[in-house]
Amino acid sequence: MAVPRPASAYVDPGSGAMLWQMAAAALIGGIFYARRIVMWLRRHLRLRSARAMGFLFASCFALVTSPLVLQLFSSRPVPRFNDLFLVGIVLTSYLFTWEPAVFLLVISLLVSAWILPPNGSLAISQAQGVYRLFSFAGVSIFLICLVTRMKARSAPEFPGDEESDSTMPGVAAD
Repeated sequence: MAVPRPASAYVDPGSGAMLWQMAAAALIGGIFYARRIVMWLRRHLRLRSARAMGFLFASCFALVTSPLVLQLFSSRPVPRFNDLFLVGIVLTSYLFTWEPAVFLLVISLLVSAWILPPNGSLAISQAQGVYRLFSFAGVSIFLICLVTRMKARSAPEFPGDEESDSTMPGVAAD
């Protein structure tokens, strides 16, 4: 579905929109389960640092995504490439901390600059390429800040603070 190809069939526009909505809902729902899996792995593997796990995740994501996208979208890799990296940046900032997300952003900008014309150098020959990189960086930084702020708001004010004071020993519930 992600790779456009000529088709000799009729597809109802309503069913296509419904399929895209189902795919988006599955992706967003999967993000929440990914966080649970990461927390379970951290607990069972006794990994304490969210930052170290985030840098490991960001590096693995970049190593897997870059060759895969270049192979799949060889004719016009930049928009799809940046879209997939944006998903990785948001996931990294949601699952870990903002630092590994910025690390993944820098990697994605460098690889995007490498594949923009002229290919194989970090020099960008067209103003369109510069605009793409700056707009991608701006959107990425905005999303990193948004996710970090949302995580900070949902975190308890004090490390031991939970939903209510009735769970604390020695405090009677009214």
